[in-house]
Amino acid sequence: MSTYIELEIQNLLNQGSDQNIDLAEVATRLVSSIESSPDHFTLDNITALSRFLIQSGNELVLVEFVLRHLENESFPIPWPYFLEALSAFSEELDEKSVRALIDGIEEDGAQEEASRSLALRQTIQSLGEWRSNRKYKIHKDYLNNKRLLLDQLITLRTQQLYEQEKSLLARLQKLYPGDSDIRREVNEHKQRYALEILSRRTPRSRGVKTEDFSPKDPETEQALQVLMQSMHEHAETDPSMAFDFAIAAYMLESYEDALSLLSFSDESETLIWFRLEVLLKCRRFVELLTDLAKVEVVFAHEPETFFATAYLRAQALWGLGQKHTAIEVMEGLLAARPHYRAASALLSIWGGQ
Repeated sequence: MSTYIELEIQNLLNQGSDQNIDLAEVATRLVSSIESSPDHFTLDNITALSRFLIQSGNELVLVEFVLRHLENESFPIPWPYFLEALSAFSEELDEKSVRALIDGIEEDGAQEEASRSLALRQTIQSLGEWRSNRKYKIHKDYLNNKRLLLDQLITLRTQQLYEQEKSLLARLQKLYPGDSDIRREVNEHKQRYALEILSRRTPRSRGVKTEDFSPKDPETEQALQVLMQSMHEHAETDPSMAFDFAIAAYMLESYEDALSLLSFSDESETLIWFRLEVLLKCRRFVELLTDLAKVEVVFAHEPETFFATAYLRAQALWGLGQKHTAIEVMEGLLAARPHYRAASALLSIWGGQ
């Protein structure tokens, strides 16, 4: 709102509370104050005045005010508010008056501005067409502005201006919330930043190479299968052995069997933590994240819970492809415990990948 109008309204309302002046009198005095000097006829002042008159129920005051200055070429006609005020007297508008309104709007080039009003849409048929044109222009401007900003984003990315790119992405997210193109650019930016962090943390001279595993021997596989079946049968009849069997299966890298064997054992704190490790090995990342949330509540009183769950959560997020978030979690873990060697080593491995 115009500062001048805001101060005038506040001053008049304060006087009104002291002198029992009603809103109608405040509206009249406000119009007189505006008319006291041509310098007050700015777009901000007239718009603010019109909004106040509409909201205070003084439509007639606004209509009379506009009509008095209609011939003044320097007077900015508040078309949407003027139409709103006229709608209170729509029954009195004849065809000649409607034609005069349309001519006035067109001469003023204010079709787009007038179409902001939903009033008189039945009386002035042209308002519908103007409103459609306005929506089309807004949509076109929306797409053009988005394209220009995305082009600017590419330029910043090419020049590797990370902070400027980040700032522009934040602006784009505010301007176009929920836009799939913007969301994709944000995710790509986070991904590149995550990989950059890893490249800085990982020594160039020390790459981590993936081992070449040879296919397992069929006879060994068959023997392992027989062993696992026997373990399941014994665990079912003697649950007290289930946990030991699960550890054995884990050491033999038969992780799904280890998870299955744990279901026969009574729940304990040791079993809960071991099961989380097994879920990670089984690549059941969503199930692991769900169980981690429960574990954090159950063992919240233990100081090591935060570090253990954060370490597992980062690995689950990485497995789900949320690499930026995974690195953020691991960085937070290292910030709290700089000498957490397992976390530092894992970041180096990710960097090598």
